[in-house]
Amino acid sequence: MERRSQLSALDRLVRDCREGRGGVALVSGPVAGGRTELLKTFAEKAAAQGALVLEACGTARESELPFGVLHQLFSTLPVPAGRRRARELLGDGACRLPGSSAAGPSEYLRNEANEELWASLAELAGRAPVVLVIDDLHFVDLASLQSLLYFGSRLRSARVSIVAAQLDCPLSAGQPRAVLVTELLRHPRFTALRADPLSRNGIRAILAGRHGAEADGRAVQSWHRLTGGSPFLLKALLEDQAVAAERVEDPLPGKEFATATLACLHRGGRRFLRIARSLAILAESESADLLPWTIEEDEDTTSRLVGAMEDAGLLDSGGFRHPVVRDAVLAELPPEDRAGLHRRAARLLHDRAADPPRIGVHLVAARHSAEPWALDVLLATAEDALRRDDLELTGRCLRLAEAACEDDEQRMAVVLLKVRAEFRLNPAIAWRHLETRLTALREDKVRLDQMVALLRPLLWRGRQDEAALILDRLTRAAGELDERSATELYVIREWLGSAHPRLITAAPDAGVPGGVRSMAVADPLTQAAAVLGGVLRSGPDESTVPTAEWLLKTTVLDEGTLCAIQSAVLALIYADRADLAEQWCDHWLRETAERQAPAWQALLTSARAEIAIRQGEMRSARRYGRAALSLMPRSAWGVAIGSVMANLLISNTAVGAPETADLTLTEVPDGFFETRSGVYYLYARGRRQVAAGRLHAGLDDLLACGRSMQDCGIDLPTFVPWRSDAVEALLRLGHRRQARNLAAEQLARPAVLQPRTQGISLRTLAATEDDPAERERTLLRAVDALENCADRVQLAYTLVDLSDAQESLGATRRAGLSAQRAARLAEERQLEPVLHRLARTGMTGAAAMVPQAREPETVAWDGDVLSAAERRVVMLAVSGRTNREIARELYITVSTVEQHLTRAYRKLNVSGRSDLAARFAGAGSGLVRAMNRGA
Repeated sequence: MERRSQLSALDRLVRDCREGRGGVALVSGPVAGGRTELLKTFAEKAAAQGALVLEACGTARESELPFGVLHQLFSTLPVPAGRRRARELLGDGACRLPGSSAAGPSEYLRNEANEELWASLAELAGRAPVVLVIDDLHFVDLASLQSLLYFGSRLRSARVSIVAAQLDCPLSAGQPRAVLVTELLRHPRFTALRADPLSRNGIRAILAGRHGAEADGRAVQSWHRLTGGSPFLLKALLEDQAVAAERVEDPLPGKEFATATLACLHRGGRRFLRIARSLAILAESESADLLPWTIEEDEDTTSRLVGAMEDAGLLDSGGFRHPVVRDAVLAELPPEDRAGLHRRAARLLHDRAADPPRIGVHLVAARHSAEPWALDVLLATAEDALRRDDLELTGRCLRLAEAACEDDEQRMAVVLLKVRAEFRLNPAIAWRHLETRLTALREDKVRLDQMVALLRPLLWRGRQDEAALILDRLTRAAGELDERSATELYVIREWLGSAHPRLITAAPDAGVPGGVRSMAVADPLTQAAAVLGGVLRSGPDESTVPTAEWLLKTTVLDEGTLCAIQSAVLALIYADRADLAEQWCDHWLRETAERQAPAWQALLTSARAEIAIRQGEMRSARRYGRAALSLMPRSAWGVAIGSVMANLLISNTAVGAPETADLTLTEVPDGFFETRSGVYYLYARGRRQVAAGRLHAGLDDLLACGRSMQDCGIDLPTFVPWRSDAVEALLRLGHRRQARNLAAEQLARPAVLQPRTQGISLRTLAATEDDPAERERTLLRAVDALENCADRVQLAYTLVDLSDAQESLGATRRAGLSAQRAARLAEERQLEPVLHRLARTGMTGAAAMVPQAREPETVAWDGDVLSAAERRVVMLAVSGRTNREIARELYITVSTVEQHLTRAYRKLNVSGRSDLAARFAGAGSGLVRAMNRGA
């Protein structure tokens, strides 16, 4: 393909030779550019035309073997006697060149020997033209070149011609050979030919011949990009494609392509191999600019060699055309040579003050840590790899760094990075690394900046004493901290205020310089801790939700920001925005799954269970809770085990699941019940105890939970409404006055106007009311509040209480309606305790169904009492939809729904949603007709 002009020129050479005009032709081109194939085709055609073709090929291995190519040429003489005489001449007719050394002998044939060999060729030429075909002339030994130069001087009037091929890059041959080749090419009948790579049109024609249809431009471009037009590489790629049965549009290099590329590199000589191997090594740090120093050549020579390799299709823009080639080059490289190249690259990069991660990858690959600067480089590389989620490289860096450590401070630095790396996989393993270094902490052999880094892992394990010791030392040495450590300490102290409140005894910013404080305040964890702390201490305000959402939008997840993300999600939960918390938690769960960080995923899955509880989805909460425990063993959870177990206890209690031993924590870390997680667990355990009838044990837990919350300054029912469950226990124990006081206290706490918290608190207060009418009024207010939140479980329990109150007032129809709604919610949410309670009071099944009543005459559906929009909203409200559900269904805002309901309440003279439902009991068909008329 694309070689017609070259073959025509060589045909003319044979014709001239037949007529007694010998000549010289040289085919030049890149490695694997088709030179050998061209010579082979020519030799076959010349032999078919009656010429005697004598062939030889230079090789890198035999380039220093005297007379190697001459032996090849004359060993194919058709006359046995001539072959024997040639061997004798090449053995006895040689002499050493003057000045040659024993280490590198150079030999040549005496003139009489050359003359006799030429005579044998001339004798054969008398019968038929003789063509000497020599491939890879750049590798021909010097002694053979000397004789070929002698033959060339006698070609002018002989029927003998020389056809040779060589690489474009004479640098591979060495200067002496280049001089001799130049002399040979000065023959008066010299012809220069090219074997250039295939053009895109050539590749298109080959693909069409192979696949029977013309490939489009994109496909041709892909094939040309991978092969550079090299016929040899193109053939190998076609073989790979046939094995893979891939489409012509999507060539995929495989084993054949890699093998062919290696063969080309070897044919190019040691310099091509050195360049390829060095580039394969330097690719790990993207340091191809170091190539001249790696191969120890000047930049100009390196540029010409790389250019020759690009012409051959072996490189493209100074790099490999496909990763499979680099892999093949590295696989062929002996391990000791590979390590040596990596060490050289590391030193070169260090001498040029390169970024540590670029140096570190070479140290790791060479398993080399003997350099005096190796430890710092390895630690920085591990930090960078951890940031990129490359845990394998992080681990390899740290294992090598351990070997470079010389003292306890250095070993602690390695351990702290190990802890950070392992935490996302299994915090229990991370702790085992750290536990071995705690002796140094107790003996005060740990740097101040390392103490700051130790705080969070210690608190995770509940090691309050060591954490308090560190805080005390850091407070006394605050002036000695560098700016980064001081900032990190400030951030951690802010976080402690919401996660470990008891541990903070002084103001978080005491003695902190203004510059450090301004940097710390900008940290996501500081802002998230402030938002969560504000919600826990005084309830949400107008900035809580926007700030939490802004943090979740702008924070990048890593081991340092995980706490910030958790805190922002929890702030949304405790601000009664479980809908937003759900969206963000699901977003981060997807990312942790993609990044294969099971510990992070477990923590966020536990938060997802808490969100499901706030939404009244108890079955989902159980599923998320179990999933969290399956992602991380219990031994790894540290103090956070309290939250995940609390979620399981609360959800199991709500659906009436039987008690199981695996939900009981028999051993907890020190200071566990002084953490937010421990407080939450105490509440859940107390609630479970009360539900199981163990009233005294449950009340003890609930009161202990309350004391801890008060001591920590986070006694807010929007976080844990412990008083509500304590009131239930007290009432069942007959302590009505104490229950009344607790219920009143809860209503007086901050943030109690949040819909869910308000509904729970009003239901709690109603339980202490002696007057049934007052109890009904309070419960109606509770129902109205709970209608505006997603927690259908709390609404179901409140409706059961309302049904009881209405029954005691003799309002059987209203009681039945309330029980009916409670039963429907309980069946939807599979709330067995609610269904059992309704069954005990005889208000389930048929007893809970209210007969169809006549449409109330007091409502003029055909008049102007309600607008069409108000009718639609009222009908959906009566059917049990929440305000948010109505807004989604009618494509309006929640605020618009609330406005329509407020006007409807005023026009119909009803007090709220529950009164509205009672007013229209049995009027469903009338409502539908009215809505249809007003639509």
